[in-house]
Amino acid sequence: MIRIFFDEIGDSHSDIFLKVDAIPSFLSVADSYFLGDFLTQKFETKEEVILGYLDYFKNQIQGLIEEQTFIAFDLSDQYVGGLFVAKGKKGLIKVEYGWNKEITGWGVNQESIASQIKEIRKDFSIDRDWILSKEAVVDGLNWSIEKIKKLPTIE
Repeated sequence: MIRIFFDEIGDSHSDIFLKVDAIPSFLSVADSYFLGDFLTQKFETKEEVILGYLDYFKNQIQGLIEEQTFIAFDLSDQYVGGLFVAKGKKGLIKVEYGWNKEITGWGVNQESIASQIKEIRKDFSIDRDWILSKEAVVDGLNWSIEKIKKLPTIE
Protein backbone atom coordinates (compact mmCIF):
# COMPACT_ATOMS: atom_id res chain seq x y z
CA MET A 1 0.00 0.00 0.00
CA ILE A 2 1.17 3.54 -0.75
CA ARG A 3 -0.26 6.50 1.13
CA ILE A 4 0.39 10.24 0.95
CA PHE A 5 0.12 12.46 4.04
CA PHE A 6 0.71 16.17 4.38
CA ASP A 7 1.19 18.78 7.05
CA GLU A 8 -1.80 21.05 6.50
CA ILE A 9 -0.65 23.81 8.87
CA GLY A 10 3.04 23.94 7.95
CA ASP A 11 4.68 25.81 5.12
CA SER A 12 5.51 24.24 1.76
CA HIS A 13 8.79 22.68 2.91
CA SER A 14 9.09 19.14 4.32
CA ASP A 15 5.32 18.94 4.32
CA ILE A 16 4.36 15.89 2.24
CA PHE A 17 5.06 12.30 3.16
CA LEU A 18 5.14 9.22 0.95
CA LYS A 19 4.58 6.07 3.01
CA VAL A 20 5.06 2.62 1.51
CA ASP A 21 3.52 0.00 3.78
CA ALA A 22 5.42 -3.05 2.58
CA ILE A 23 8.61 -4.85 3.45
CA PRO A 24 10.86 -2.98 3.70
CA SER A 25 8.69 -0.11 4.87
CA PHE A 26 9.62 3.30 3.54
CA LEU A 27 8.93 6.95 4.31
CA SER A 28 10.05 9.86 2.18
CA VAL A 29 9.56 13.50 3.14
CA ALA A 30 9.37 16.17 0.44
CA ASP A 31 8.28 19.73 -0.27
CA SER A 32 5.01 20.69 -1.92
CA TYR A 33 6.63 23.94 -3.06
CA PHE A 34 6.91 23.02 -6.79
CA LEU A 35 3.83 20.75 -7.00
CA GLY A 36 1.43 23.36 -8.36
CA ASP A 37 3.87 24.30 -11.13
CA PHE A 38 4.58 20.63 -11.83
CA LEU A 39 0.87 19.93 -12.27
CA THR A 40 0.55 23.05 -14.50
CA GLN A 41 -2.62 24.15 -12.74
CA LYS A 42 -3.65 27.00 -10.47
CA PHE A 43 -4.82 25.99 -7.02
CA GLU A 44 -6.41 28.10 -4.30
CA THR A 45 -5.33 26.06 -1.27
CA LYS A 46 -2.63 23.65 -0.24
CA GLU A 47 -5.29 20.93 0.11
CA GLU A 48 -6.25 21.45 -3.55
CA VAL A 49 -2.59 21.11 -4.59
CA ILE A 50 -2.22 17.84 -2.69
CA LEU A 51 -5.54 16.51 -4.02
CA GLY A 52 -4.43 17.46 -7.55
CA TYR A 53 -1.18 15.60 -6.98
CA LEU A 54 -3.02 12.54 -5.66
CA ASP A 55 -5.22 12.59 -8.74
CA TYR A 56 -2.09 12.69 -10.95
CA PHE A 57 -0.52 9.83 -8.95
CA LYS A 58 -3.65 7.68 -9.07
CA ASN A 59 -4.10 8.27 -12.82
CA GLN A 60 -0.50 7.22 -13.43
CA ILE A 61 -1.09 3.94 -11.56
CA GLN A 62 -4.49 3.19 -13.08
CA GLY A 63 -3.38 4.10 -16.59
CA LEU A 64 -0.15 2.12 -16.47
CA ILE A 65 0.18 1.14 -20.10
CA GLU A 66 3.87 1.47 -20.86
CA GLU A 67 6.32 -0.99 -19.44
CA GLN A 68 7.52 1.62 -16.97
CA THR A 69 6.48 5.09 -15.86
CA PHE A 70 7.94 7.59 -13.41
CA ILE A 71 5.78 9.26 -10.78
CA ALA A 72 7.53 12.34 -9.42
CA PHE A 73 7.33 12.87 -5.67
CA ASP A 74 10.31 14.80 -4.35
CA LEU A 75 10.60 17.94 -6.50
CA SER A 76 13.59 19.61 -4.89
CA ASP A 77 15.55 22.56 -6.21
CA GLN A 78 18.58 20.21 -6.16
CA TYR A 79 17.18 16.92 -7.51
CA VAL A 80 14.05 14.95 -8.43
CA GLY A 81 12.96 11.77 -6.69
CA GLY A 82 10.03 9.50 -7.25
CA LEU A 83 8.69 6.10 -8.10
CA PHE A 84 9.44 4.01 -11.16
CA VAL A 85 6.40 1.80 -11.64
CA ALA A 86 6.33 -1.17 -14.02
CA LYS A 87 3.52 -3.54 -14.92
CA GLY A 88 3.85 -7.06 -13.64
CA LYS A 89 1.74 -10.15 -13.94
CA LYS A 90 -1.57 -10.90 -12.23
CA GLY A 91 -2.31 -7.36 -11.05
CA LEU A 92 1.11 -6.77 -9.50
CA ILE A 93 3.40 -3.84 -10.14
CA LYS A 94 7.11 -3.37 -9.48
CA VAL A 95 7.82 -0.12 -7.67
CA GLU A 96 11.27 1.43 -7.20
CA TYR A 97 12.12 4.66 -5.38
CA GLY A 98 14.90 6.57 -7.10
CA TRP A 99 16.39 10.03 -7.44
CA ASN A 100 18.76 11.98 -9.66
CA LYS A 101 20.54 15.35 -9.40
CA GLU A 102 20.53 16.01 -13.16
CA ILE A 103 16.87 17.08 -13.03
CA THR A 104 15.50 19.64 -10.60
CA GLY A 105 11.98 20.23 -9.33
CA TRP A 106 11.67 23.71 -10.79
CA GLY A 107 12.77 22.41 -14.21
CA VAL A 108 10.03 19.82 -14.82
CA ASN A 109 6.32 19.62 -15.21
CA GLN A 110 3.81 16.86 -15.79
CA GLU A 111 4.22 17.06 -19.58
CA SER A 112 8.03 17.27 -19.73
CA ILE A 113 9.15 14.82 -17.09
CA ALA A 114 8.77 11.59 -19.08
CA SER A 115 11.19 12.67 -21.80
CA GLN A 116 13.69 14.02 -19.27
CA ILE A 117 13.58 10.79 -17.24
CA LYS A 118 13.98 8.66 -20.36
CA GLU A 119 17.24 10.44 -21.22
CA ILE A 120 18.89 9.77 -17.85
CA ARG A 121 17.05 6.71 -16.46
CA LYS A 122 20.27 4.69 -16.18
CA ASP A 123 21.79 7.39 -13.94
CA PHE A 124 19.09 7.25 -11.25
CA SER A 125 20.06 6.03 -7.79
CA ILE A 126 17.54 3.42 -6.63
CA ASP A 127 17.01 3.31 -2.85
CA ARG A 128 14.28 0.67 -2.46
CA ASP A 129 12.02 -1.59 -4.48
CA TRP A 130 8.83 -3.55 -3.91
CA ILE A 131 6.32 -5.79 -5.66
CA LEU A 132 2.85 -4.44 -4.81
CA SER A 133 -0.72 -5.11 -5.79
CA LYS A 134 -1.99 -2.42 -8.14
CA GLU A 135 -5.34 -2.61 -6.35
CA ALA A 136 -3.73 -2.06 -2.94
CA VAL A 137 -1.83 0.98 -4.23
CA VAL A 138 -5.04 2.53 -5.60
CA ASP A 139 -6.82 1.73 -2.32
CA GLY A 140 -4.06 3.50 -0.37
CA LEU A 141 -4.29 6.56 -2.61
CA ASN A 142 -8.09 6.61 -2.22
CA TRP A 143 -7.62 6.43 1.56
CA SER A 144 -5.26 9.44 1.34
CA ILE A 145 -7.77 11.39 -0.75
CA GLU A 146 -10.59 10.71 1.70
CA LYS A 147 -8.46 11.74 4.70
CA ILE A 148 -7.62 15.07 3.07
CA LYS A 149 -11.22 15.74 2.09
CA LYS A 150 -12.27 15.26 5.73
CA LEU A 151 -9.74 17.75 7.12
CA PRO A 152 -11.27 20.69 8.99
CA THR A 153 -10.87 24.07 7.33
CA ILE A 154 -8.09 26.12 8.93
CA GLU A 155 -8.59 29.86 8.93
